[in-house]
Amino acid sequence: MKGAGPAGALDGYLKPRPNSKFLKLFLGAAVDVTSQRQENRLKIKEEYYEFRDKSTYAYIFWPCALLYLNQQRKKLASEPQQNGGGAFSLATAFPALVQAYWVWMLYFYAALALRENVLRANGSHIRAWWVNHHYYSIGMCLVVLTMDVQSNACLDYMTRFLAFTALQGAVMLAQNRYQRFRLYTRVAMGKANPMDVAGGEMGGNTGQLKLLYPLLFGLQMTQIYFGAVVLKAVAVEHGMDAFGSGGFGGGDKSGAGRRGKGDVAGPTEFDFFKDWQAPACGLLFIVMGVGNFRATLQTWLTKRSYASRAKRD
Repeated sequence: MKGAGPAGALDGYLKPRPNSKFLKLFLGAAVDVTSQRQENRLKIKEEYYEFRDKSTYAYIFWPCALLYLNQQRKKLASEPQQNGGGAFSLATAFPALVQAYWVWMLYFYAALALRENVLRANGSHIRAWWVNHHYYSIGMCLVVLTMDVQSNACLDYMTRFLAFTALQGAVMLAQNRYQRFRLYTRVAMGKANPMDVAGGEMGGNTGQLKLLYPLLFGLQMTQIYFGAVVLKAVAVEHGMDAFGSGGFGGGDKSGAGRRGKGDVAGPTEFDFFKDWQAPACGLLFIVMGVGNFRATLQTWLTKRSYASRAKRD
Protein backbone atom coordinates (compact mmCIF):
# COMPACT_ATOMS: atom_id res chain seq x y z
CA MET A 1 0.00 0.00 0.00
CA LYS A 2 2.05 2.88 -1.32
CA GLY A 3 1.36 6.30 -2.73
CA ALA A 4 2.20 9.99 -2.68
CA GLY A 5 0.53 12.51 -0.41
CA PRO A 6 -1.72 11.54 2.55
CA ALA A 7 -2.42 8.05 1.17
CA GLY A 8 1.24 7.26 1.45
CA ALA A 9 0.89 7.17 5.25
CA LEU A 10 -1.23 4.00 5.09
CA ASP A 11 1.82 1.78 4.66
CA GLY A 12 2.72 2.57 8.28
CA TYR A 13 -0.11 0.29 9.41
CA LEU A 14 1.20 -2.72 7.52
CA LYS A 15 3.47 -5.32 9.06
CA PRO A 16 6.95 -3.73 9.28
CA ARG A 17 9.64 -5.12 7.05
CA PRO A 18 12.54 -6.97 8.74
CA ASN A 19 15.49 -4.89 9.84
CA SER A 20 18.33 -4.56 7.35
CA LYS A 21 21.59 -6.38 8.00
CA PHE A 22 23.20 -3.13 9.08
CA LEU A 23 20.45 -2.45 11.64
CA LYS A 24 20.62 -6.04 12.87
CA LEU A 25 24.36 -5.64 13.35
CA PHE A 26 23.91 -2.68 15.71
CA LEU A 27 20.39 -3.06 17.10
CA GLY A 28 19.48 -6.71 16.61
CA ALA A 29 16.49 -8.22 14.83
CA ALA A 30 13.93 -7.75 17.61
CA VAL A 31 14.07 -3.93 17.71
CA ASP A 32 11.25 -2.31 15.71
CA VAL A 33 12.42 1.00 14.24
CA THR A 34 9.22 1.75 12.34
CA SER A 35 6.48 4.14 13.48
CA GLN A 36 2.80 4.00 12.55
CA ARG A 37 2.21 7.69 13.23
CA GLN A 38 3.09 9.90 10.26
CA GLU A 39 4.10 12.85 12.44
CA ASN A 40 6.68 10.68 14.23
CA ARG A 41 8.08 9.48 10.92
CA LEU A 42 8.39 13.05 9.69
CA LYS A 43 10.23 13.95 12.93
CA ILE A 44 12.77 11.23 12.11
CA LYS A 45 13.22 12.78 8.67
CA GLU A 46 13.64 16.33 10.02
CA GLU A 47 16.11 15.14 12.66
CA TYR A 48 18.12 13.48 9.88
CA TYR A 49 18.19 16.80 8.01
CA GLU A 50 19.27 18.65 11.15
CA PHE A 51 22.12 16.22 11.79
CA ARG A 52 23.31 16.42 8.18
CA ASP A 53 23.17 20.22 8.08
CA LYS A 54 25.18 20.65 11.27
CA SER A 55 27.71 18.01 10.21
CA THR A 56 28.25 19.68 6.83
CA TYR A 57 29.93 22.68 8.46
CA ALA A 58 32.27 20.39 10.39
CA TYR A 59 32.77 18.44 7.14
CA ILE A 60 34.21 21.61 5.59
CA PHE A 61 36.01 23.01 8.65
CA TRP A 62 38.02 19.86 9.52
CA PRO A 63 39.84 19.41 6.16
CA CYS A 64 40.48 23.15 5.74
CA ALA A 65 41.99 23.37 9.24
CA LEU A 66 44.14 20.28 8.71
CA LEU A 67 45.38 21.48 5.32
CA TYR A 68 46.41 24.79 6.90
CA LEU A 69 48.13 23.07 9.84
CA ASN A 70 49.94 20.72 7.47
CA GLN A 71 51.32 23.67 5.52
CA GLN A 72 52.44 25.36 8.74
CA ARG A 73 54.03 22.13 9.93
CA LYS A 74 56.07 21.87 6.73
CA LYS A 75 57.10 25.52 6.97
CA LEU A 76 58.23 25.18 10.60
CA ALA A 77 60.04 21.93 9.89
CA SER A 78 62.11 23.66 7.21
CA GLU A 79 63.39 26.18 9.80
CA PRO A 80 64.34 24.05 12.82
CA GLN A 81 66.82 26.53 14.29
CA GLN A 82 64.48 29.48 14.40
CA ASN A 83 61.28 27.64 15.22
CA GLY A 84 62.34 24.35 16.72
CA GLY A 85 59.83 24.47 19.58
CA GLY A 86 56.91 25.37 17.34
CA ALA A 87 57.81 22.69 14.84
CA PHE A 88 58.02 20.09 17.58
CA SER A 89 54.67 21.01 19.11
CA LEU A 90 52.87 21.13 15.76
CA ALA A 91 54.53 17.91 14.57
CA THR A 92 53.31 16.25 17.77
CA ALA A 93 49.77 17.61 17.60
CA PHE A 94 49.15 17.13 13.87
CA PRO A 95 49.01 13.28 13.87
CA ALA A 96 46.63 13.36 16.85
CA LEU A 97 44.37 15.85 15.04
CA VAL A 98 44.42 13.69 11.91
CA GLN A 99 43.39 10.63 13.93
CA ALA A 100 40.63 12.63 15.64
CA TYR A 101 39.39 13.76 12.22
CA TRP A 102 39.14 10.18 10.95
CA VAL A 103 37.36 9.09 14.15
CA TRP A 104 34.82 11.86 13.54
CA MET A 105 34.45 10.80 9.89
CA LEU A 106 33.84 7.21 11.02
CA TYR A 107 31.13 8.43 13.42
CA PHE A 108 29.61 10.68 10.73
CA TYR A 109 29.26 7.96 8.09
CA ALA A 110 28.09 5.33 10.59
CA ALA A 111 25.44 7.74 11.94
CA LEU A 112 24.28 8.57 8.40
CA ALA A 113 24.04 4.89 7.48
CA LEU A 114 22.03 4.07 10.63
CA ARG A 115 19.63 6.99 10.13
CA GLU A 116 19.15 6.19 6.45
CA ASN A 117 18.35 2.56 7.22
CA VAL A 118 15.74 3.75 9.73
CA LEU A 119 14.30 6.14 7.14
CA ARG A 120 14.08 3.36 4.55
CA ALA A 121 12.30 1.17 7.08
CA ASN A 122 9.77 4.00 7.51
CA GLY A 123 9.05 4.45 3.82
CA SER A 124 11.81 6.68 2.43
CA HIS A 125 12.85 5.85 -1.12
CA ILE A 126 16.58 6.27 -0.68
CA ARG A 127 18.60 4.66 -3.43
CA ALA A 128 20.50 1.61 -2.24
CA TRP A 129 23.76 2.94 -3.68
CA TRP A 130 23.82 6.04 -1.49
CA VAL A 131 23.49 3.85 1.61
CA ASN A 132 26.13 1.45 0.28
CA HIS A 133 28.36 4.46 -0.42
CA HIS A 134 28.37 5.18 3.30
CA TYR A 135 29.30 1.55 4.01
CA TYR A 136 32.33 1.95 1.74
CA SER A 137 33.18 5.21 3.49
CA ILE A 138 33.04 3.48 6.88
CA GLY A 139 35.44 0.85 5.57
CA MET A 140 37.81 3.51 4.25
CA CYS A 141 37.84 5.30 7.62
CA LEU A 142 38.68 2.05 9.40
CA VAL A 143 41.51 1.37 6.95
CA VAL A 144 42.99 4.87 7.31
CA LEU A 145 42.86 4.63 11.11
CA THR A 146 45.30 1.71 10.89
CA MET A 147 47.82 3.70 8.82
CA ASP A 148 50.95 5.36 10.14
CA VAL A 149 49.84 8.99 9.96
CA GLN A 150 53.46 10.15 9.55
CA SER A 151 54.24 7.83 6.63
CA ASN A 152 54.71 9.23 3.15
CA ALA A 153 51.85 7.12 1.80
CA CYS A 154 49.42 8.45 4.41
CA LEU A 155 50.46 12.09 3.98
CA ASP A 156 50.25 11.83 0.21
CA TYR A 157 46.79 10.29 0.37
CA MET A 158 45.67 12.61 3.18
CA THR A 159 46.45 15.85 1.32
CA ARG A 160 44.44 14.80 -1.71
CA PHE A 161 41.55 13.50 0.35
CA LEU A 162 41.35 16.66 2.49
CA ALA A 163 41.27 18.91 -0.58
CA PHE A 164 38.59 16.74 -2.17
CA THR A 165 36.50 16.68 1.03
CA ALA A 166 36.57 20.48 1.34
CA LEU A 167 35.29 20.83 -2.24
CA GLN A 168 32.66 18.17 -1.65
CA GLY A 169 31.42 19.93 1.48
CA ALA A 170 30.97 23.21 -0.40
CA VAL A 171 28.82 21.45 -3.01
CA MET A 172 26.86 19.75 -0.22
CA LEU A 173 25.86 23.12 1.25
CA ALA A 174 24.33 24.33 -2.01
CA GLN A 175 22.86 20.96 -2.84
CA ASN A 176 21.18 20.34 0.52
CA ARG A 177 19.51 23.74 0.64
CA TYR A 178 18.19 23.69 -2.93
CA GLN A 179 17.08 20.06 -3.01
CA ARG A 180 15.13 20.33 0.23
CA PHE A 181 12.98 23.21 -1.01
CA ARG A 182 12.59 21.41 -4.32
CA LEU A 183 11.47 18.22 -2.56
CA TYR A 184 8.86 20.11 -0.50
CA THR A 185 7.40 21.37 -3.78
CA ARG A 186 7.31 17.88 -5.27
CA VAL A 187 5.57 16.46 -2.18
CA ALA A 188 2.96 19.23 -2.33
CA MET A 189 2.34 18.42 -6.02
CA GLY A 190 1.98 14.71 -5.24
CA LYS A 191 5.12 13.76 -7.19
CA ALA A 192 7.10 12.52 -4.17
CA ASN A 193 6.50 10.57 -0.98
CA PRO A 194 6.36 12.69 2.20
CA MET A 195 9.09 10.47 3.67
CA ASP A 196 11.50 10.93 0.75
CA VAL A 197 14.68 12.84 1.59
CA ALA A 198 16.80 15.22 -0.44
CA GLY A 199 20.06 13.77 -1.62
CA GLY A 200 23.27 14.68 0.16
CA GLU A 201 26.99 14.61 -0.58
CA MET A 202 27.53 13.78 -4.25
CA GLY A 203 24.12 12.28 -5.00
CA GLY A 204 22.15 13.54 -7.96
CA ASN A 205 18.43 13.22 -7.15
CA THR A 206 15.19 13.89 -8.94
CA GLY A 207 14.64 17.64 -8.99
CA GLN A 208 18.37 18.28 -9.05
CA LEU A 209 19.46 21.80 -9.97
CA LYS A 210 20.94 21.59 -13.47
CA LEU A 211 23.90 23.81 -12.50
CA LEU A 212 25.00 21.22 -9.92
CA TYR A 213 25.31 18.37 -12.42
CA PRO A 214 28.62 19.61 -13.89
CA LEU A 215 29.94 20.13 -10.34
CA LEU A 216 28.89 16.63 -9.30
CA PHE A 217 30.35 14.98 -12.40
CA GLY A 218 33.54 17.00 -11.95
CA LEU A 219 33.88 15.93 -8.30
CA GLN A 220 33.27 12.31 -9.19
CA MET A 221 35.90 12.31 -11.93
CA THR A 222 38.29 14.00 -9.48
CA GLN A 223 37.56 11.25 -6.96
CA ILE A 224 38.41 8.56 -9.51
CA TYR A 225 41.57 10.45 -10.54
CA PHE A 226 42.77 10.84 -6.94
CA GLY A 227 42.26 7.13 -6.31
CA ALA A 228 44.29 6.26 -9.41
CA VAL A 229 47.04 8.73 -8.42
CA VAL A 230 47.33 7.10 -4.98
CA LEU A 231 47.66 3.63 -6.55
CA LYS A 232 50.30 4.90 -8.99
CA ALA A 233 52.23 6.65 -6.19
CA VAL A 234 52.39 3.43 -4.16
CA ALA A 235 53.46 1.49 -7.24
CA VAL A 236 56.25 3.98 -7.98
CA GLU A 237 57.37 3.92 -4.34
CA HIS A 238 57.89 0.16 -4.61
CA GLY A 239 59.48 0.38 -8.06
CA MET A 240 56.46 -1.26 -9.67
CA ASP A 241 55.10 1.48 -11.90
CA ALA A 242 52.75 -0.50 -14.14
CA PHE A 243 51.99 2.71 -16.02
CA GLY A 244 55.62 3.20 -17.06
CA SER A 245 57.77 1.36 -19.56
CA GLY A 246 58.85 -1.42 -17.27
CA GLY A 247 55.49 -2.54 -15.90
CA PHE A 248 55.30 -4.44 -12.63
CA GLY A 249 58.76 -5.38 -11.53
CA GLY A 250 60.24 -3.22 -14.28
CA GLY A 251 61.23 -0.27 -12.13
CA ASP A 252 64.23 -0.07 -9.84
CA LYS A 253 66.08 -3.37 -10.39
CA SER A 254 68.57 -2.63 -7.67
CA GLY A 255 65.88 -3.10 -5.06
CA ALA A 256 66.06 0.52 -3.88
CA GLY A 257 62.28 0.76 -4.05
CA ARG A 258 61.95 -1.92 -1.39
CA ARG A 259 62.32 -1.33 2.30
CA GLY A 260 63.87 -4.61 3.29
CA LYS A 261 67.57 -4.87 4.04
CA GLY A 262 69.84 -6.99 1.90
CA ASP A 263 67.31 -7.39 -0.94
CA VAL A 264 68.97 -7.52 -4.32
CA ALA A 265 66.15 -8.86 -6.46
CA GLY A 266 63.69 -6.55 -8.12
CA PRO A 267 60.42 -5.75 -6.35
CA THR A 268 57.48 -8.08 -6.83
CA GLU A 269 53.74 -7.67 -6.80
CA PHE A 270 53.67 -8.64 -3.11
CA ASP A 271 55.63 -5.52 -2.17
CA PHE A 272 52.83 -3.42 -3.65
CA PHE A 273 50.51 -4.68 -0.91
CA LYS A 274 53.07 -4.56 1.91
CA ASP A 275 51.63 -1.17 2.92
CA TRP A 276 48.13 -2.40 2.12
CA GLN A 277 46.24 0.58 3.52
CA ALA A 278 47.16 3.03 0.76
CA PRO A 279 46.22 0.68 -2.15
CA ALA A 280 43.00 -0.23 -0.32
CA CYS A 281 42.06 3.44 0.11
CA GLY A 282 42.88 4.16 -3.53
CA LEU A 283 40.70 1.27 -4.71
CA LEU A 284 37.83 2.31 -2.44
CA PHE A 285 38.07 5.87 -3.74
CA ILE A 286 37.82 4.61 -7.32
CA VAL A 287 34.90 2.28 -6.51
CA MET A 288 32.98 5.10 -4.81
CA GLY A 289 33.75 7.54 -7.63
CA VAL A 290 32.54 5.11 -10.30
CA GLY A 291 29.42 4.27 -8.29
CA ASN A 292 28.61 7.93 -7.66
CA PHE A 293 29.11 8.74 -11.35
CA ARG A 294 26.88 5.86 -12.44
CA ALA A 295 24.07 6.75 -10.00
CA THR A 296 24.15 10.46 -10.90
CA LEU A 297 24.17 9.63 -14.62
CA GLN A 298 21.12 7.39 -14.18
CA THR A 299 19.30 10.20 -12.38
CA TRP A 300 20.19 12.68 -15.12
CA LEU A 301 19.01 10.31 -17.89
CA THR A 302 15.76 9.61 -16.00
CA LYS A 303 15.14 13.34 -15.63
CA ARG A 304 15.72 13.93 -19.36
CA SER A 305 13.39 11.05 -20.26
CA TYR A 306 10.67 12.43 -17.97
CA ALA A 307 11.07 15.93 -19.44
CA SER A 308 10.83 14.52 -23.00
CA ARG A 309 7.61 12.65 -22.20
CA ALA A 310 6.15 15.76 -20.56
CA LYS A 311 6.83 17.83 -23.69
CA ARG A 312 5.21 15.21 -25.96
CA ASP A 313 2.12 15.08 -23.74
